Amino acid sequence: MGRALKGELMKKALLVDNDYFFVEFLGDLLEHRGYQILKAADGKEGIARLENGPVDILFADLVLPKVDSRQFFSFIRHKFNGACFPIVALSGTTIEQLGTLEEIGADFYIAKGPIEKLEHQLNEFMTRIERHPMPLSGENKVLATGGVFPRRDAVELLNSLKFQKAILADLGVGVMVVDKDGRIIDSNPLALQITARSSHDLLNHSVTEIFPSGSRNLLKEALRDAFRDPETRVQTLPAVFNERLIETRVSTIRMGGDAQGWAVVLVP
Repeated sequence: MGRALKGELMKKALLVDNDYFFVEFLGDLLEHRGYQILKAADGKEGIARLENGPVDILFADLVLPKVDSRQFFSFIRHKFNGACFPIVALSGTTIEQLGTLEEIGADFYIAKGPIEKLEHQLNEFMTRIERHPMPLSGENKVLATGGVFPRRDAVELLNSLKFQKAILADLGVGVMVVDKDGRIIDSNPLALQITARSSHDLLNHSVTEIFPSGSRNLLKEALRDAFRDPETRVQTLPAVFNERLIETRVSTIRMGGDAQGWAVVLVP
């Protein structure tokens, strides 16, 4: 344990969580073990942090803004061809309420608990990880301090997210949710079918680049007009995907009156 010796490359750890105090605690612990710390507040930012290559270990909360943790973990495994570094899921509740590690998409699970207990167990966990980065057969993959109680708010939020996903999946139109920078943060199955893309292809990809070249300028105008004018409900434009004419509807997603992004709806 300790900092990297002169001439050695520091190991990298990516922490993806919007809980500032927990990230600072975990970052300090890992820095003392010789890791360079990369931080991200949401799943989309986490994807951006991995554009220059993999890290040595990833910690991510299960409830992430923009790109949720299961999408994030799936994207990572696709990008790096499987399990190239340990993926550690974090949450303020117990794993029994969340599903199996296989369903979550992580290699390990850590329940957030009292810091004084968690610090000792995290150091033990990291010692084990540094010896054997990936889980061994029969190894305990779940770490809990013994002081963790199910947080009702975390469980309810996870259930709400699952419900929203189910609604999005069953809509009779294709839907892409686009962040303020024009990058896709979610898409439903019909959008994947219409664009003939996988979810990994669309995630964090510029929405204009997904559209055929003849429709890109029209889409840019629709995005701009919908974003600038709160009174504009829907902008409509034609687009051809795989020789099919698709009506495209663009509307702004607003929260508290502020524009947060767009919903791009593909009507087959």
